[in-house]
Amino acid sequence: MVEIGRFFAGQGLLMQMVFLGIVLALGWLLIRPFKKLRPYTGQILVLASILWIGLLFYVITFSFPVPRFSGVATTGATVPRFWFYVLIPVSFLAFIPMLKGEEVPDKDRGNLWRLGIVFGVLVLSLVSFRYIGYYLSSAIFLVVVMWVLDSRNKIELIAVPVCWVIFSYFFFARLLYVRLPVGALFTGLFG
Repeated sequence: MVEIGRFFAGQGLLMQMVFLGIVLALGWLLIRPFKKLRPYTGQILVLASILWIGLLFYVITFSFPVPRFSGVATTGATVPRFWFYVLIPVSFLAFIPMLKGEEVPDKDRGNLWRLGIVFGVLVLSLVSFRYIGYYLSSAIFLVVVMWVLDSRNKIELIAVPVCWVIFSYFFFARLLYVRLPVGALFTGLFG
């Protein structure tokens, strides 16, 4: 597993995208024979993408150096492995309604403007980590994406980002001792 982790860790972004493309092509080929699953092809491929990226991060964690002392509760591998373990049952639970035919089928054609906006906001969010920090950047990202996806409930638009920031703070900063970027703006203000 260590060698596989080192192999994938050594690949650039372009090769990672090629691997993802191969996984999606194989997923599409596996779905085609099942007429019952064809209406959910897009949703299944999104689940396959999420699982592939989770598996990729999981495998890469085996290439991380192991601390020499055993008293460490968490390492750099803890969070990616935890998320992968969570992704498996969540993806399975999302797949069950599709298997039963109870899920809303894919639309014939998606909205490319929405995709572009979400992708652009994601890039801006990642770039803004350096300046406004993870917490504020992720909260703004969630509000914008929820708005783009037609969520207009004011309580949800406030509660989801606030709950995410609180969860992130307590789970990562307090429980796992992972320092998330606070940004140059807040570092300058608070020292």
